[in-house]
Amino acid sequence: DPATFVESLKKRGYGVQLVDVQEQEPPFLPRKRVVILSGCPIGREDPVELPSDVRCLRIFECPDIRSLSDMPFFQQTNKLGFCSIHHCRGIESVLDLSSTSQPCNSFQNLELLWLENLDNLHMLVKVAEEASVVSKSSSLPMPGIFSHLVSFVIKGCPNMKQLFPCKLAHDLQNLKKLVVCHCVQMEEIISSEEEEESRKGKGINTRTRFSLPKLQELVLAYLPELKSICSSNRAVICDSLWDIEVRECMKLKRMPLYLPHFRDTHQSVPSEDICISPREWWESVEWDYPKAKEVLRPWLYFV
Repeated sequence: DPATFVESLKKRGYGVQLVDVQEQEPPFLPRKRVVILSGCPIGREDPVELPSDVRCLRIFECPDIRSLSDMPFFQQTNKLGFCSIHHCRGIESVLDLSSTSQPCNSFQNLELLWLENLDNLHMLVKVAEEASVVSKSSSLPMPGIFSHLVSFVIKGCPNMKQLFPCKLAHDLQNLKKLVVCHCVQMEEIISSEEEEESRKGKGINTRTRFSLPKLQELVLAYLPELKSICSSNRAVICDSLWDIEVRECMKLKRMPLYLPHFRDTHQSVPSEDICISPREWWESVEWDYPKAKEVLRPWLYFV
C-alpha cells in the first residue's frame, strides 16, 4: 500500500515529497508505481522497505548505500522494470550476492539500468571472495540476471575497469542500447579474463562468435583507457546495429563488430550515422571483417 509506505518513511524521519514524474529524467520512465529516493540514509543498519510491486526505482544522492542488495525489497520483488542510480558515492556494486548461493530474480524483468556519477562503483555484481572474479565460478547465482535488459547506460563511474563479465554478457540477447561514457579507468566492455583462462585450460585457439542480435545503438565515449570490447579470440555479431558512436577512445585498436546488414549497400540509409572522433582513431583502428571501412564509409562522419 503506497500510503502506508509513505507514512512509514515519515515516521522514521525521511523527507517525503510528491513530484511530477513526467518532469524527471530520463523522460521515458513509467509514471505509475514509481519510487524516488533522494538523500536517504540507506544501509544495512537502516533498511528501507519498499512496496513489492514497484515498477520503477530511482536513487539519488544516497551516500550510505553499498548495493541494491542492502534493501530487503530486492529479496521480495521481480517486478522492477526500470532502475537508475545517480550520485551515490558509497555504492560499490549494483548487486551483492557474496553472501548467498540462491539465484537472483530481482532483475528478471529489468529493461532499463542507468548508472551515473557513482565514484566508488567497481563491479556490477559482487560474489563471494573465493570466486575471486565475478565470472570465474560456474555455480554463481547469476544466470539470467540481465536477460530482459533493453537499455544500459553507465556514465561517470571512474573505478569501473571491466563492464560485463563474460557470463553476464551472454544474458544480453535483448539489449538494444548500450552507452558507456566518461569512465576514466574502463579497459574492457566484455571481460576476457575468464574466457582466456578457459581456452588455455582446454587448449582452444580458434575464434568464436558472440551475438548481440538486437543491439541497435552503441556509444563509447571519453574512455581513455579502453583497450578492448571483448577477447581477441571473439567476434561480436550485431545484426541490428545502425547507430555507432566512438569518441576519444584512443587506446582501442580493434573493432570486433561484425555488421552483416552494412554489407548490403543497397539497403536504405539508417536513421543515424556512424559518429567518430577523432579522425586519426578511425584511420588507425582495425576491423575484424574485410573491407569494413570501405563498406561503412557512406554512413561515416567525424566530429
